[in-house]
Amino acid sequence: MLKGINKKTIGNLLMLGSLLLGLSPMQAQDVNFSQYFNNPTYYNPAYVGLSVGLKARLNVRKQWTGLSGEYNSYAFSMDIADRNLPGAGGLGFIASSEVQGIGLIKSTTVGIIPAVRIPISRYSIFQLGALVSVVSNQLNWNNLVFADQLDPILGNVGASTFHNPGNSSVVFPDFSIGGIYQFKQEHFVGTLGAAVHHITQPDQSFLQDVAPLQRKFVAHMDFVFDFQRHRGFYYRARSFKINPGVLYQKQANMNLFMMGVNAYISNVYFGLWYRNEIFHSTSFSNLVWLAGMNIPLHNDDSRLKLMYSFDMSISGSTNFTGPSHEVSLILELDNIRLVNPTKLKHASYSRNSLECSPF
Repeated sequence: MLKGINKKTIGNLLMLGSLLLGLSPMQAQDVNFSQYFNNPTYYNPAYVGLSVGLKARLNVRKQWTGLSGEYNSYAFSMDIADRNLPGAGGLGFIASSEVQGIGLIKSTTVGIIPAVRIPISRYSIFQLGALVSVVSNQLNWNNLVFADQLDPILGNVGASTFHNPGNSSVVFPDFSIGGIYQFKQEHFVGTLGAAVHHITQPDQSFLQDVAPLQRKFVAHMDFVFDFQRHRGFYYRARSFKINPGVLYQKQANMNLFMMGVNAYISNVYFGLWYRNEIFHSTSFSNLVWLAGMNIPLHNDDSRLKLMYSFDMSISGSTNFTGPSHEVSLILELDNIRLVNPTKLKHASYSRNSLECSPF
């Protein structure tokens, strides 16, 4: 055992392992958020413009907090609905960034998301969205730790004789597509969706070898039940709603499964989720606890949501990495539209129950 290796070196070695996985054409995996329901366009571009108004979301995830080489992820998305142009669902923007191992690896994605909406009936719709993005990956070779730098007693003793064999940055285009079917029955709304990411499997290798970014397949389902029937389905103050959901994701040989429920009681959110990540035969299981609040800004037409979640590992093999923390800040403005209907000669705008954000 290398007794001289400190916690920081262990963190960097773990980051190096993550890097090697990222360079492998079979093991690359996108970052995942525990609050996937608060970062919906990241998982399925068809969520853009699903309900009326403007929505802006900021998501921050801090994981591997038990190590110095922690993993931080950030996502910002904004979308606006459009019901006044034929077939339009909305238009969205997304930007995400992840920083691994004290700046060892940085990945940034910026993209636009158009969506189309197909009404099926008054109480059901289908929506299709596509993400067109540019991805930039940067690698700081100077922060890597190699075998010739390690001493069994002293730990990391100095510079390596290793020479940079490849590029320090890679930039490539990326494409994703998704679909959502949403329907309403009395006192509940159901949403079913699926998406395919990295359709063209772009090359993300820093070296001379080809390392395609593997396609990611996402399937999700959730329902919102309202138990305050006399107040109307979308009335928020003093209401009681529950929102059970399931998400499944597959990318190469890695799988992610989440199931759980959120509850909304008088402007306060609570949630409990089970999260399981499977990498070959190793299972990483977590319980995710969520709490938050809904802050009305103007009547019931605009609101600010703040939610915090805590990932608690229930798998002994990963307890040493420490817990994960995630914060989501969401602004919803229902009365803002992409096109002003008064400026369109034949525009008409009617708002039914499916046009509102139910939770």
